[in-house]
Amino acid sequence: MTKTKKKYRRNMFSWILLTPSLLFMGIFLILPFLLLLILSFHDVDKYMNTLSTFSLSQYIEVFTSPFYLGTIRSTLWVALLTTVICIVLAYPAAYLLVRSPNQGTRTMFYILLVSPLLTSVVIRTFAWIVILAQNGLVNEVLMKLHLINQPLTLLWNMNAVIIAYVQVMLPFAVLPIATSLGEIAPNLRQASMILGAGRLRTFVKVTLPLTIPGMISGAVIVFSLAAGSYITPLLVGGRLQPFLPLSIYQQVMQVSNLPLGAAMSLTLLLFVGIVVGVLGWILKRWEGRMNG
Repeated sequence: MTKTKKKYRRNMFSWILLTPSLLFMGIFLILPFLLLLILSFHDVDKYMNTLSTFSLSQYIEVFTSPFYLGTIRSTLWVALLTTVICIVLAYPAAYLLVRSPNQGTRTMFYILLVSPLLTSVVIRTFAWIVILAQNGLVNEVLMKLHLINQPLTLLWNMNAVIIAYVQVMLPFAVLPIATSLGEIAPNLRQASMILGAGRLRTFVKVTLPLTIPGMISGAVIVFSLAAGSYITPLLVGGRLQPFLPLSIYQQVMQVSNLPLGAAMSLTLLLFVGIVVGVLGWILKRWEGRMNG
């Protein structure tokens, strides 16, 4: 049997193994996306019935309406702020996780980190309602300490959404950074300190640059999840908060304007894709620079 035939058979075998996954992706991901794309170009009548005619009216409304433009800005800004806070908080947590003195302590930290992911986001969000409510834990403690005279309004605002976001998204930032820290050879730090660099300079010049890929990977995950989250801003921020996922829900479930909801969904996907693409480009350039 010639090498060409062997190579052909190997390729055919690989495609046969991939076929179930490709079919699953095509049926449950690509096909719904194409149907959503087609739906976003449909017109609607005054009763919000979807018509058979096509136009750009839905996208024109999204990109010309001050309300929807403000909603897009708020969604991206909150997702970006959440990402920055998560990365800043995740780095020391990941450092502590990797530099734990023994395996038992490291295992305990991993369990503490991953255990919230085993609980539903809805339950964790309701926990924040209990904590931040006017008769909740925070206000009760502050009033008993006589730091405030009346309960603070900690719920139903943007700050509550960001706090809940950070708690929900933090593990997704810690794990990639911890992976990057764990892959750093200990002798690199030792060599830096032997050559006269202190701990701080070693961290800035050696450790931090080598963990940039983990930080960017964590930022991609956190930003994508925060920009597309629906239940957290609804429960702790209220249905009137200017978030694009909430607007999509209102258009689809309450107004029944399916084409506009589809257009807004694809708009959100577009902006998230742009941000993720930029972060991916930065990651690729950084890795190319580090590899020489």
